[in-house]
Amino acid sequence: MERVEIGQCCIVSYLPEVATIQVEWCNMPSTDVFQKGCNAVLDMLIEKKVSKVLVDNTKAKIFAMKDQQWLNNNWLPRAEKAGYRYSATVLGDSDAFVKFATQSIANKRDKTKFINRSFKSKSEALVWLKSL
Repeated sequence: MERVEIGQCCIVSYLPEVATIQVEWCNMPSTDVFQKGCNAVLDMLIEKKVSKVLVDNTKAKIFAMKDQQWLNNNWLPRAEKAGYRYSATVLGDSDAFVKFATQSIANKRDKTKFINRSFKSKSEALVWLKSL
């Protein structure tokens, strides 16, 4: 498994058994770490030629509004162009702010181009991603 650590709040990995990029967030990443983490996901999507991402937010605290806007307006168009089509978000028992931010980001995506599902556990998310 390939793995890239960005700061102390982001780990990006390739899961070959599911052909999926996994990003794990913790606490509240700085804008710099958030953008570097997202761009590492994009680089791996392109390198591995995959369309699926597993987002693990179980240890995340909150994502800044400006980071959410950057994700939707800057990163997502580039990721969709690279073939990003499926996202499984693991929320576990995340706090309400993380759940709200995750849902807000997902709601702004074009449902005809992109499918996002939220899960309580990583194992459930992996089963879904394997089925695609």
